[in-house]
Formats: sequence, structure tokens, C-alpha cells
Amino acid sequence: MKTRTGEICAIVLLVAASVRAQDPLEETIAKNKRMAEALRHPTFITLRLESVRRGAPNEEPSTTPSPYTVGAAINFQLFISQSLSEELVLTNQMWPYLEYRPELNRDGDIVPYSKKSQEFADQAEARPVNSSVMTVHLARGSEHIWGIVDMDEWYEPLVPGHYQLVARKRFYPDGEWVESNPVTFDVIPRRPAAPIPDGLKVRLVPSDSKSQPSTRPYRLGNQGDVDILLINKSAQPVRVSVIDVYYGHRLQLFKDGRLIPYREEATKLIESKDTSSRLVDVVSDFFIEPKTTRTEGLRLKDWYGPLPPGRYRLLDRRRFEIDGPWTADSTELWFEISPRQ
Repeated sequence: MKTRTGEICAIVLLVAASVRAQDPLEETIAKNKRMAEALRHPTFITLRLESVRRGAPNEEPSTTPSPYTVGAAINFQLFISQSLSEELVLTNQMWPYLEYRPELNRDGDIVPYSKKSQEFADQAEARPVNSSVMTVHLARGSEHIWGIVDMDEWYEPLVPGHYQLVARKRFYPDGEWVESNPVTFDVIPRRPAAPIPDGLKVRLVPSDSKSQPSTRPYRLGNQGDVDILLINKSAQPVRVSVIDVYYGHRLQLFKDGRLIPYREEATKLIESKDTSSRLVDVVSDFFIEPKTTRTEGLRLKDWYGPLPPGRYRLLDRRRFEIDGPWTADSTELWFEISPRQ
């Protein structure tokens, strides 16, 4: 860890709980000077690091979390506490390059910061940087979350290996560093996606299809609520981990033979998730068992905005894992939106 020469932390204000309005100014100044000097040797401050609670796998925070796959979001919570009898008031600048320095080892070798992160860290050391501020009040023995240590903010995408992470912080420009406990974790290659059996079919129906007249096309309301039926006619279970509609589905909507583009916000979501798998909503694996049907829903308005009156043709495809294969196109759904809707 490099020693920083510039000011790297927020202005620290120390307020004794026992100071009263009638205390002489000199006493208050003297007390703050004593506290400022103490912050140069902050043995009374403890930093604690642990993983962020995870949903896939379902796991509570830990100092030894289960392995992360390549491309997954890898984040840790940094907590702060202190053992003085006085209340400690700190201002957190809400910019990670001012607030702490992580040190990451992979199989015993230090992992360098990304080029961009190193530039930000150098900038924070060279001169003050304006950022949002959060005030933290710490009573003796209380603990407060100081920030999230996001590996993507500091490092290039992590490759497979065994890692150890600590976070360091100092509370005065020329003060001593406080070091957190270590957390250890592994990054493993992503499991190859399973092939989709030929017997898996995708069918589209309006969400209120049971109340629709027998004549076709169907009629949809302004929201365009559609159910996707995933019908597994094969003898194999189909593994599912992706529940993200903008990553797991690819709609094609036609009007008068012309393909309708997605609205701008939907296009950005699709592109961001296709580019970075860490943004994709996933869950622990579940399965579409043989000879069963799973129903999923989506709203066309979210993809296309309000649809004008007319007759439409809709297709969809589905993928079930990160970088997994697509199903064949669904059956066509013909529907119309009438002017009175």
C-alpha cells in the first residue's frame, strides 16, 4: 500500500458529548486539538469488512463468502466503530477514492488498481475533491457502515483465483493507517450453459386470455400485458437462473409488416446487460421439470411505450442462463389495439 502525501480523508470533527454551551472556547479548542492528535494514532478505531448479502446463492454476509463466478458483482461492506467514551463525528465524502484504500491479493500477489482507479486515487491524494458528504455519529461501541467496497470501482474484472482483501483508512493526512480484518474469497470460471432441449416451446398469450372472445386476433389493453408460457415437452429438466426480462427475452413486434424498435430506455437496459453480466438479475438455479409449463409475464408498454391503435404481430425468444443459448422463436401472437382503448 502506497503512503499518501495529500489529504485523503474528509474534515474530521470531534465533539465531546460532555461539552456544554457554557464551556470556555479555549477548553473546546484544546479538547479538539487533543482529539485531532489522537486521530493521527487512531488505535481506538476499528474497521470491519464482510461480504454483501447475496441472493444467488442465498447467503448472509461473511468474511469467507462462497465462490463468485467470473463477471459477477463482487462487493463488500466496510463498517467503522470506536472505543472512546466521547462521541466521534466524522464526515464521509461519499467518494471511495477519498475514503479508503483496498489491498487485494490474488494467490499471494498484489492486484494493481485499474488505470482509471489509480488516476482517481492519485487525484484524491494530490488535491481536495468536492463530493457529497454524509455525517456519521459514532458513540462508544456502536458500529456504522462506512461504505461499499466495489471491486469494479478499483480493479479490472477479476480472473479465476484465490483472493484476500483488506481495506485501509487514515483519519489525518499524516496519520497512521487503520486496517480492516481480511476477507477471503474465490473467483471461479462461469459454468457452461446447458443446451435447451428441442421439446421446450415458447407460447405467447394475453394475460387475460381466458376472458378473450373466441374470435381472433386477441385484444390488448394499453399496457399490453402478455404471458409467456414455457412448455417443456421434453424428458429433460431445463435449468433457469436468469429472471431478468431485458436479458432473458428478445421481443419482436411488427405492425403493418414493419419491425417496431424498442423505446430508448429499454434499448439502454438491454445493451448494458448484454455488455456487463453483473447487471443481470439472477437467482439460485431452479428447473422447469419435464412435462410442465412455467408462466412468466411482461408488459409491452415497458418495451415500446404506448402503442397506437392497429393490428400487431409479436414473437419472443428466451434464454435461461448467462451467455446461454436462445430458444427457437415463440408462436406468433396476433393482437389489436382499438382506438377506444
